[in-house]
Amino acid sequence: MANLLRDGDPTQLGPYRLHARLGEGGMGQVFLGRSPGGRLVAVKVVRPQLADDAHFRRRFAAEVDAARKVGGFYTAQVVDADTDATPPWLASAYIPGPSLHQAVHDHGPLPLASVAVLGAGLAEGLAAVHACEVVHRDLKPANVILAEDGPRLIDFGIARALDATSHTQTSAVLGTAAYMSPEQAAGQQVGPASDVFSLGCVLAFAASGRSPFGEGPVHAVVFRVVHTEPDLSGLPAPLAGLVAACLAKDPAARPGLEQVLGHLTALASPGGGPGHGAWLPEALTHVIAQRRTLALTAFEQPAAGADGGAPRTTAPSQLRAAQPRAAQPLLADERRRMRGAGPLHPAAAYQIAVYVMLALLGLISVSVVIHQLVAFDDAGRMRLSEIYWDIDDSNEEISLIMLVAQIVSGVGLVACWLLWFHRVRAVAEQLAPGRLRYRPSMAVFGWFIPIANFWLPKQIADDVWHASSPPGRGGGMAPAGLLHTWWALWLVTLLTWPLFWLDWTDFLSTDSDEIDGETYRAYEFAQETWAILAVHVLAVPAVIVTAWYVRRLSVMQAAKLSGANR
Repeated sequence: MANLLRDGDPTQLGPYRLHARLGEGGMGQVFLGRSPGGRLVAVKVVRPQLADDAHFRRRFAAEVDAARKVGGFYTAQVVDADTDATPPWLASAYIPGPSLHQAVHDHGPLPLASVAVLGAGLAEGLAAVHACEVVHRDLKPANVILAEDGPRLIDFGIARALDATSHTQTSAVLGTAAYMSPEQAAGQQVGPASDVFSLGCVLAFAASGRSPFGEGPVHAVVFRVVHTEPDLSGLPAPLAGLVAACLAKDPAARPGLEQVLGHLTALASPGGGPGHGAWLPEALTHVIAQRRTLALTAFEQPAAGADGGAPRTTAPSQLRAAQPRAAQPLLADERRRMRGAGPLHPAAAYQIAVYVMLALLGLISVSVVIHQLVAFDDAGRMRLSEIYWDIDDSNEEISLIMLVAQIVSGVGLVACWLLWFHRVRAVAEQLAPGRLRYRPSMAVFGWFIPIANFWLPKQIADDVWHASSPPGRGGGMAPAGLLHTWWALWLVTLLTWPLFWLDWTDFLSTDSDEIDGETYRAYEFAQETWAILAVHVLAVPAVIVTAWYVRRLSVMQAAKLSGANR
């Protein structure tokens, strides 16, 4: 979806007036522009650090020249470029539709008939690319646009210019490792068969909502691409065989595009192709219609202003209200992407604070347990009264210090937890607007309502977990065993919480005896003392599971937010 231009963005490149941002990738930013004749184009502007590389410019110019020769129904044709400009840019036909990545992220996997039409169109588009002696090299869901009359390939061949630039190789690989062929991932020569492998990955994603080689650090994904078999579970049976063939490690063992096209054409429902009516689910057809309408109306030239100047070409005020200026990505997120790590969660500071307070509470609980066990080793041993009272005073002093530390860490944990839980509830509302129960404020107050706090926070947590679940599950919730385990430990902790704050030395019983005129004393553990010990032992797994739950939920939300913003 288009966002308004940011401060410092160009407003004119060549003959094209730029109106909005469409996105960005490893090479640079993409803007929505309009030609003097009124045609909408997607203008890709090369990043400054790449533009300063003479070798990149030469390769980029050669690849653009080759890409301009590519035609066909299922490619977004390159219509103009200036590789000598500062910065270099290229313009391609604008396709008013979501990327395959965005469509699956927002609406789940496509039905088999839609996947068949998608694959047939992509196969035909790749054939047109290969006929011009160009290899796409970067076929992935983000480079497939879903249009009303079929899919469109974008960015064909341009990735080769990035591959030739050593200082950009890492960043270029980050978004594409899961869709690279083994030979490309290994840095070997690639040909049309490499695009067939990537096509198999894209088809698997479209049908299942995930890459057949999973997610994670780049090096781990590349290893799976090169050495392990793909995970094709969940693929419809009529499609699984074709995808498996496309994903053969040996390029020579993969089917040709003609075979792929024939197989997918047979799978497509009769009359279900782009030329015979809607080929996508109704929800996606509606999204495409909305984007087409916005593209036709948002930049429509009104009459000239009263001063007789040139017609205004800015978006109407309604668009400004609906699409606030996008924020620059965090530098921390860019560094994490370079390392192959996931993006930061919006509540990362609260998350770290929760980790610190959990660790502190766990450490104190372990210390209390050790102190009690050491004291137990001395229980029942008769000592002179003077020695006994010294030991008793020492135990009480240590216990008091730990009790104060427990109170401080407990209050800190409650405060950090409420801030974090309220923030993840707000993020969940952003991911699933209007679909969560209760007001966001209940993420704080719900914990303090007597009796209701036995179930109300769990209902909120269930909704948050569901809204944060990865795409591709058909709207279902991610496995929630960790969520349920955390809640079970919380309930036990809630029921035994009063014992956690008691001073265990207050429950020691004392025995005394007179021996040779001297008073001897000994202390014994009462049942209450053992109960307090058990509660502190229970705090350790509760802390570990809670930290694990916080991490898992934060990772899911950060990944889903990152996908929604692509």
